[in-house]
Amino acid sequence: MINYFEIIIDCRQSYKIILWDLEKLQLINKLKAWQPDCIVTNESDLIPEFLTFGIPILVTPAKKKLVPGVINILADDAKVGHIGAKYFIDKGFKNFELEALLNDQWQENPARIINWMKNLPKPVAIMACSDEFGIHIIEAANLGEIKIPEEIALLGVDNDEFVCNLYNPPMSSIDQEPEKVGFEVGQYIRSLIRYGLKKGKTILGTNFRVVTRRSTDFFAVDDAQIKKAMHFIQKMAIEKAITVDDVVSSTSLSRRLLEIRFRRMLNRSIHEEIKRIRIEDISNKLILTNLPINEIAYSMGFSSLTSFSVYFKKVKKITPMELRMQFKIV
Repeated sequence: MINYFEIIIDCRQSYKIILWDLEKLQLINKLKAWQPDCIVTNESDLIPEFLTFGIPILVTPAKKKLVPGVINILADDAKVGHIGAKYFIDKGFKNFELEALLNDQWQENPARIINWMKNLPKPVAIMACSDEFGIHIIEAANLGEIKIPEEIALLGVDNDEFVCNLYNPPMSSIDQEPEKVGFEVGQYIRSLIRYGLKKGKTILGTNFRVVTRRSTDFFAVDDAQIKKAMHFIQKMAIEKAITVDDVVSSTSLSRRLLEIRFRRMLNRSIHEEIKRIRIEDISNKLILTNLPINEIAYSMGFSSLTSFSVYFKKVKKITPMELRMQFKIV
Protein backbone atom coordinates (compact mmCIF):
# COMPACT_ATOMS: atom_id res chain seq x y z
CA MET A 1 0.00 0.00 0.00
CA ILE A 2 1.06 3.58 -0.70
CA ASN A 3 -0.27 6.26 1.61
CA TYR A 4 -0.55 9.75 0.17
CA PHE A 5 -1.76 12.88 1.87
CA GLU A 6 -1.58 15.85 -0.47
CA ILE A 7 -2.84 19.42 -0.58
CA ILE A 8 -3.61 20.43 -4.14
CA ILE A 9 -3.74 24.12 -5.04
CA ASP A 10 -4.62 25.29 -8.51
CA CYS A 11 -4.23 28.69 -10.13
CA ARG A 12 -7.86 29.59 -9.52
CA GLN A 13 -7.10 29.61 -5.77
CA SER A 14 -9.27 26.54 -5.10
CA TYR A 15 -8.01 24.00 -2.59
CA LYS A 16 -8.51 20.27 -2.44
CA ILE A 17 -7.21 17.84 0.19
CA ILE A 18 -7.07 14.21 -0.91
CA LEU A 19 -6.15 11.17 1.18
CA TRP A 20 -5.03 8.20 -0.91
CA ASP A 21 -4.36 4.70 0.38
CA LEU A 22 -3.84 2.82 -2.87
CA GLU A 23 -1.75 0.20 -4.57
CA LYS A 24 0.86 1.63 -6.95
CA LEU A 25 -1.05 0.84 -10.14
CA GLN A 26 -4.30 2.19 -8.71
CA LEU A 27 -2.55 5.42 -7.74
CA ILE A 28 -1.05 5.90 -11.20
CA ASN A 29 -4.42 5.28 -12.85
CA LYS A 30 -6.14 7.62 -10.40
CA LEU A 31 -3.66 10.39 -11.17
CA LYS A 32 -3.98 9.90 -14.93
CA ALA A 33 -7.75 10.11 -14.69
CA TRP A 34 -7.54 13.24 -12.56
CA GLN A 35 -5.14 14.95 -15.03
CA PRO A 36 -3.18 17.13 -12.58
CA ASP A 37 -1.33 20.22 -13.74
CA CYS A 38 1.78 19.22 -11.77
CA ILE A 39 2.95 16.91 -8.98
CA VAL A 40 4.97 17.81 -5.87
CA THR A 41 6.37 14.78 -4.08
CA ASN A 42 9.18 13.30 -2.06
CA GLU A 43 11.66 11.15 -3.97
CA SER A 44 10.14 7.73 -4.68
CA ASP A 45 10.12 4.88 -7.19
CA LEU A 46 6.98 6.42 -8.72
CA ILE A 47 8.88 9.29 -10.32
CA PRO A 48 9.63 7.45 -13.62
CA GLU A 49 5.87 6.86 -13.96
CA PHE A 50 5.11 10.51 -13.13
CA LEU A 51 7.55 11.70 -15.80
CA THR A 52 5.45 9.97 -18.48
CA PHE A 53 2.58 12.37 -17.68
CA GLY A 54 4.35 15.24 -19.48
CA ILE A 55 3.70 17.71 -16.62
CA PRO A 56 6.05 19.47 -14.17
CA ILE A 57 7.27 17.17 -11.39
CA LEU A 58 8.76 18.83 -8.30
CA VAL A 59 10.75 16.57 -5.99
CA THR A 60 12.48 16.89 -2.60
CA PRO A 61 15.42 14.46 -2.98
CA ALA A 62 15.95 11.90 -0.21
CA LYS A 63 19.76 12.01 -0.25
CA LYS A 64 20.38 15.60 -1.36
CA LYS A 65 21.41 14.34 -4.82
CA LEU A 66 19.62 15.87 -7.78
CA VAL A 67 16.89 13.71 -9.27
CA PRO A 68 17.20 13.81 -13.09
CA GLY A 69 14.37 15.08 -15.26
CA VAL A 70 12.49 16.90 -12.47
CA ILE A 71 12.52 20.22 -10.64
CA ASN A 72 14.48 19.63 -7.44
CA ILE A 73 13.61 21.40 -4.17
CA LEU A 74 16.73 21.65 -2.01
CA ALA A 75 18.17 23.40 1.02
CA ASP A 76 21.64 24.94 0.81
CA ASP A 77 23.34 22.44 3.15
CA ALA A 78 26.73 24.14 2.87
CA LYS A 79 25.19 27.40 4.07
CA VAL A 80 23.42 25.60 6.93
CA GLY A 81 26.74 24.10 8.01
CA HIS A 82 28.49 27.46 7.75
CA ILE A 83 25.85 29.16 9.90
CA GLY A 84 26.08 26.42 12.54
CA ALA A 85 29.88 26.56 12.65
CA LYS A 86 29.99 30.35 12.89
CA TYR A 87 27.36 30.31 15.63
CA PHE A 88 29.49 28.02 17.79
CA ILE A 89 32.76 29.81 16.97
CA ASP A 90 31.17 33.10 18.09
CA LYS A 91 30.45 31.41 21.43
CA GLY A 92 34.11 30.50 21.86
CA PHE A 93 33.96 26.79 21.03
CA LYS A 94 37.09 25.01 19.80
CA ASN A 95 35.75 21.42 19.76
CA PHE A 96 33.09 20.46 17.18
CA GLU A 97 31.14 17.33 16.21
CA LEU A 98 28.55 16.70 13.48
CA GLU A 99 25.97 14.10 14.49
CA ALA A 100 24.30 12.43 11.52
CA LEU A 101 24.73 8.70 12.04
CA LEU A 102 22.11 7.68 14.59
CA ASN A 103 19.38 5.27 13.50
CA ASP A 104 16.30 3.68 15.00
CA GLN A 105 18.43 1.21 16.98
CA TRP A 106 19.79 3.93 19.24
CA GLN A 107 17.08 3.15 21.83
CA GLU A 108 18.34 -0.41 22.11
CA ASN A 109 21.88 0.71 22.90
CA PRO A 110 21.91 4.20 24.48
CA ALA A 111 25.14 3.27 26.29
CA ARG A 112 26.98 3.51 22.97
CA ILE A 113 25.87 7.11 22.45
CA ILE A 114 26.56 7.99 26.08
CA ASN A 115 30.06 6.52 25.83
CA TRP A 116 30.69 8.47 22.62
CA MET A 117 29.65 11.75 24.26
CA LYS A 118 31.65 11.11 27.43
CA ASN A 119 34.79 10.58 25.38
CA LEU A 120 34.45 13.88 23.52
CA PRO A 121 36.70 16.78 24.63
CA LYS A 122 34.71 19.26 26.73
CA PRO A 123 33.14 21.68 26.26
CA VAL A 124 32.07 20.49 22.81
CA ALA A 125 29.64 21.85 20.24
CA ILE A 126 27.46 19.26 18.50
CA MET A 127 25.39 20.06 15.43
CA ALA A 128 22.71 17.47 14.69
CA CYS A 129 21.64 16.98 11.08
CA SER A 130 18.00 17.42 12.15
CA ASP A 131 15.93 18.17 15.22
CA GLU A 132 14.83 14.53 15.33
CA PHE A 133 18.44 13.39 15.71
CA GLY A 134 19.07 16.19 18.20
CA ILE A 135 16.50 14.96 20.70
CA HIS A 136 18.20 11.54 20.64
CA ILE A 137 21.33 13.30 21.88
CA ILE A 138 19.39 15.09 24.65
CA GLU A 139 17.79 11.84 25.82
CA ALA A 140 21.12 10.04 25.89
CA ALA A 141 22.79 12.95 27.67
CA ASN A 142 20.09 12.95 30.35
CA LEU A 143 20.52 9.19 30.84
CA GLY A 144 24.29 9.55 31.06
CA GLU A 145 24.13 12.61 33.34
CA ILE A 146 25.99 14.70 30.78
CA LYS A 147 25.24 18.39 31.20
CA ILE A 148 23.71 20.37 28.31
CA PRO A 149 24.83 23.06 27.56
CA GLU A 150 27.69 23.18 30.09
CA GLU A 151 29.49 20.11 28.71
CA ILE A 152 27.76 19.68 25.35
CA ALA A 153 26.12 22.52 23.44
CA LEU A 154 23.59 21.14 20.97
CA LEU A 155 22.20 22.71 17.80
CA GLY A 156 19.56 21.04 15.62
CA VAL A 157 18.30 21.80 12.12
CA ASP A 158 14.68 22.51 11.03
CA ASN A 159 13.43 24.43 14.10
CA ASP A 160 10.44 22.16 14.64
CA GLU A 161 9.07 24.01 17.66
CA PHE A 162 7.21 20.99 19.02
CA VAL A 163 10.30 18.76 18.85
CA CYS A 164 12.71 21.45 20.07
CA ASN A 165 10.63 22.08 23.20
CA LEU A 166 9.82 18.43 23.86
CA TYR A 167 12.81 17.67 26.11
CA ASN A 168 14.80 19.43 28.80
CA PRO A 169 16.71 21.51 27.93
CA PRO A 170 14.87 22.99 24.94
CA MET A 171 17.01 22.68 21.82
CA SER A 172 18.41 25.51 19.70
CA SER A 173 17.94 24.96 15.99
CA ILE A 174 18.53 26.41 12.54
CA ASP A 175 15.27 27.58 11.00
CA GLN A 176 15.18 26.90 7.24
CA GLU A 177 12.01 28.96 6.70
CA PRO A 178 9.97 26.10 5.13
CA GLU A 179 6.89 28.29 4.77
CA LYS A 180 8.85 30.74 2.64
CA VAL A 181 10.23 27.92 0.48
CA GLY A 182 6.73 26.43 0.16
CA PHE A 183 5.37 29.77 -0.98
CA GLU A 184 8.15 30.08 -3.57
CA VAL A 185 7.32 26.57 -4.80
CA GLY A 186 3.68 27.61 -5.16
CA GLN A 187 4.64 30.71 -7.13
CA TYR A 188 6.90 28.66 -9.38
CA ILE A 189 4.13 26.14 -10.04
CA ARG A 190 1.78 28.92 -11.06
CA SER A 191 4.39 30.27 -13.48
CA LEU A 192 4.96 26.79 -14.91
CA ILE A 193 1.28 26.27 -15.55
CA ARG A 194 0.72 29.72 -17.00
CA TYR A 195 3.85 30.08 -19.14
CA GLY A 196 4.94 26.54 -19.97
CA LEU A 197 7.15 23.72 -18.74
CA LYS A 198 10.77 24.28 -17.78
CA LYS A 199 13.01 21.30 -17.06
CA GLY A 200 16.03 20.95 -14.83
CA LYS A 201 15.22 23.85 -12.54
CA THR A 202 16.39 23.74 -8.91
CA ILE A 203 14.55 25.62 -6.16
CA LEU A 204 17.06 26.34 -3.41
CA GLY A 205 16.14 27.42 0.12
CA THR A 206 18.70 29.92 1.42
CA ASN A 207 17.05 32.02 4.15
CA PHE A 208 18.33 30.50 7.38
CA ARG A 209 18.73 31.73 10.95
CA VAL A 210 19.57 30.26 14.34
CA VAL A 211 16.82 30.17 16.98
CA THR A 212 18.59 30.06 20.34
CA ARG A 213 17.20 28.04 23.23
CA ARG A 214 18.71 26.63 26.41
CA SER A 215 20.78 23.87 24.73
CA THR A 216 23.36 26.41 23.49
CA ASP A 217 23.07 29.03 26.25
CA PHE A 218 26.74 28.79 27.14
CA PHE A 219 30.03 30.56 26.41
CA ALA A 220 32.91 28.13 25.94
CA VAL A 221 35.60 30.28 27.56
CA ASP A 222 37.66 29.42 30.61
CA ASP A 223 38.38 33.00 31.63
CA ALA A 224 35.80 34.07 34.23
CA GLN A 225 36.28 37.78 33.46
CA ILE A 226 35.77 37.26 29.73
CA LYS A 227 32.66 35.20 30.43
CA LYS A 228 31.36 37.98 32.68
CA ALA A 229 31.99 40.54 29.93
CA MET A 230 30.18 38.38 27.35
CA HIS A 231 27.15 37.95 29.60
CA PHE A 232 27.03 41.72 30.17
CA ILE A 233 27.17 42.42 26.43
CA GLN A 234 24.50 39.83 25.66
CA LYS A 235 22.14 41.31 28.24
CA MET A 236 22.73 45.05 27.82
CA ALA A 237 23.61 45.53 24.13
CA ILE A 238 20.08 44.70 23.05
CA GLU A 239 18.59 47.29 25.40
CA LYS A 240 20.74 50.32 24.67
CA ALA A 241 23.91 51.54 23.00
CA ILE A 242 26.74 50.45 25.30
CA THR A 243 30.43 51.28 25.05
CA VAL A 244 33.62 49.32 25.64
CA ASP A 245 34.06 51.23 28.91
CA ASP A 246 30.65 49.97 30.07
CA VAL A 247 31.81 46.40 29.45
CA VAL A 248 35.12 47.02 31.25
CA SER A 249 33.19 48.32 34.27
CA SER A 250 31.35 44.99 34.52
CA THR A 251 34.67 43.21 35.18
CA SER A 252 37.61 43.65 37.54
CA LEU A 253 40.17 44.10 34.74
CA SER A 254 41.71 47.19 33.18
CA ARG A 255 40.52 48.13 29.70
CA ARG A 256 43.82 47.18 28.08
CA LEU A 257 44.03 43.80 29.80
CA LEU A 258 40.39 42.96 29.07
CA GLU A 259 40.77 43.88 25.40
CA ILE A 260 43.92 41.74 25.07
CA ARG A 261 42.36 38.70 26.73
CA PHE A 262 39.04 39.15 24.90
CA ARG A 263 40.69 39.19 21.48
CA ARG A 264 42.96 36.27 22.36
CA MET A 265 40.02 34.14 23.47
CA LEU A 266 37.48 35.08 20.78
CA ASN A 267 39.53 36.50 17.91
CA ARG A 268 37.50 39.72 17.86
CA SER A 269 37.37 42.97 19.81
CA ILE A 270 34.91 43.98 22.51
CA HIS A 271 33.47 46.60 20.15
CA GLU A 272 32.98 43.95 17.44
CA GLU A 273 31.16 41.72 19.93
CA ILE A 274 28.82 44.54 20.94
CA LYS A 275 27.99 45.17 17.29
CA ARG A 276 27.51 41.44 16.59
CA ILE A 277 24.98 41.06 19.40
CA ARG A 278 23.09 44.21 18.41
CA ILE A 279 22.92 43.23 14.74
CA GLU A 280 21.70 39.75 15.68
CA ASP A 281 18.95 41.21 17.88
CA ILE A 282 17.92 43.73 15.20
CA SER A 283 17.71 40.92 12.64
CA ASN A 284 15.49 38.82 14.91
CA LYS A 285 13.14 41.75 15.51
CA LEU A 286 12.92 42.46 11.77
CA ILE A 287 12.15 38.82 10.98
CA LEU A 288 9.98 37.78 13.93
CA THR A 289 7.94 40.91 14.63
CA ASN A 290 5.88 43.44 12.72
CA LEU A 291 7.29 46.36 14.68
CA PRO A 292 7.89 49.44 12.51
CA ILE A 293 11.57 49.78 11.66
CA ASN A 294 11.82 53.23 13.25
CA GLU A 295 10.38 51.81 16.49
CA ILE A 296 13.07 49.08 16.50
CA ALA A 297 15.73 51.73 15.91
CA TYR A 298 14.63 54.02 18.74
CA SER A 299 14.12 51.12 21.19
CA MET A 300 17.79 50.22 20.78
CA GLY A 301 19.08 53.72 21.40
CA PHE A 302 19.59 55.02 17.85
CA SER A 303 18.99 58.74 17.45
CA SER A 304 17.63 58.48 13.92
CA LEU A 305 16.40 55.98 11.35
CA THR A 306 19.25 57.01 9.04
CA SER A 307 21.99 56.18 11.56
CA PHE A 308 20.24 52.88 12.32
CA SER A 309 20.09 51.90 8.63
CA VAL A 310 23.74 52.84 8.02
CA TYR A 311 24.82 50.85 11.09
CA PHE A 312 22.88 47.79 9.94
CA LYS A 313 23.84 47.93 6.25
CA LYS A 314 27.54 48.26 7.04
CA VAL A 315 27.45 44.76 8.54
CA LYS A 316 24.69 42.99 6.62
CA LYS A 317 25.26 44.67 3.22
CA ILE A 318 21.50 45.15 2.87
CA THR A 319 19.03 47.57 4.47
CA PRO A 320 16.75 46.59 7.38
CA MET A 321 13.75 46.65 5.02
CA GLU A 322 15.51 44.40 2.51
CA LEU A 323 16.22 41.84 5.25
CA ARG A 324 12.60 41.92 6.42
CA MET A 325 11.38 41.33 2.87
CA GLN A 326 13.74 38.37 2.39
CA PHE A 327 11.89 36.48 5.13
CA LYS A 328 8.40 37.83 4.49
CA ILE A 329 5.80 35.74 2.67
CA VAL A 330 4.05 38.11 0.29
